[in-house]
Order: sequence, then structure tokens, then C-alpha cells
Amino acid sequence: MKQLNYYIIGLLAIVLWPVTSLSQEPDANKILDEVQGKFLKIKDYEASITIKVDVDFIKIPVKTGTAWFAQPDKVKVKTDGFSLLPKKGMNFSPNQLFTGDFTALYSGEEELNGIPVYVIKVIPKDDTDDILISKLWIDKNRKVIRRLESTTRSQGTFEMNFSFPPTAAEYDLPDAIVFNFDLRKNEIPLGLTGDFNNKDPKSSKGGRNTRGTVIIHYLKYIINQGKGLVPFSDK
Repeated sequence: MKQLNYYIIGLLAIVLWPVTSLSQEPDANKILDEVQGKFLKIKDYEASITIKVDVDFIKIPVKTGTAWFAQPDKVKVKTDGFSLLPKKGMNFSPNQLFTGDFTALYSGEEELNGIPVYVIKVIPKDDTDDILISKLWIDKNRKVIRRLESTTRSQGTFEMNFSFPPTAAEYDLPDAIVFNFDLRKNEIPLGLTGDFNNKDPKSSKGGRNTRGTVIIHYLKYIINQGKGLVPFSDK
């Protein structure tokens, strides 16, 4: 009888084990740690870039420039005669998502443009943080951020989509980033509006909300050779 009970218990364990295993969802904090750990391998970089800005009421020519990054979160972008926007998106680095106290929530798995991704929500615990909530789509295999959506107190919402080369390299950095963001006419720097053509004067009246897009292509990276430290060396 005792042997029969052991047999039944063992059988139930075998039957129920797959069910309990499948019910365990991935750890959101562990996924974020893997993303951060990969990005921390990049100490600094310099990159040649092209920038295209698309806003409803102005026409802006494509610009070329240089971008620099230095750990942990120093970002600088420079183009001649061009005031870049939005600051919240343009100064973004993945490390900004991992500073301070936050709650990370696993929200499931999806396919994004045919790529399997984890969906993670990040909520800062600091009530004064400008970011209210961020939603991340993280590549399951390469452990890089493919898409980011953030809702902020001061600058509405913005979305960032990251494009990468087909094959992962030692330092997995995007070859293009597309920013979509909320914008008001009175938030555009004077240096920007003074040099470009207004597409539709009527649409710019009243400081109404609109959407803008910034597309940055990274043409060449120089990684971990000290080039990215140059703009910040005197600070």
C-alpha cells in the first residue's frame, strides 16, 4: 500500500511538473539586468549620423552631424545650425531606465516585425520623476531594446523604435532610431524655426499639439577608443 502511494505521488509530480513550469513567467528585473549588462560593455562611442526631422508645420532639410556617448548616461549630438528636439528622447541612454527605484512588470511576449520580444513595463517609484511609465519591447535573443514608449509629465508621450543590423556584433548598437513625440509650436527653439520653411501657417496657430518624428541613422561607430569622452572631458 505504501509503495502504491509513492507511485501515485510520483505520477502526479510528473504530470503536474510541466503545468507548474509553464506557469512561471520570466523575471522582468532579470531581463532588464541582461539588457543593462550588455550595454555596460560600451564605455564610450563616437558616431557619424544623419538626422531627418518631420513636423507638421515646418519643412526641415536632412542634416549630418556627430553623436557622442560616455557611460553612464552622457549623450551629446551636434549638427551645424540646427537645434535638436525633443531633448527627452535625444538625450536617451538605456541606463536612464535603470537608475533610481522602479517597479518592473512582465507583460507578456509578442512578435515585433517578426522578432520575438519580451514586453516589460517600468514604473518609477519617485513621485517627482518626469517619466510616469515606460513600456519596453526587448529582443529575446539579442537582449536589446527594440521599442520604447514613455509617458512623461512635461513632454507628453514619446516613442522610440530601434533598428539593428541583421547580425549581432560584439557591441550591439542600433543603426537607426526613429523618435515619435508630442510637440507644441511654442516649444520649438527659435534657431530651428528661423531657418526653415513653414508648411502650413494656419496649422501653427494657437500652439496646438502635433506630432513630430526624428529619424537618426548611424553611419559609423568608433567604440571604446576614447572618442566619446572628448566632448565631456572639460566638465
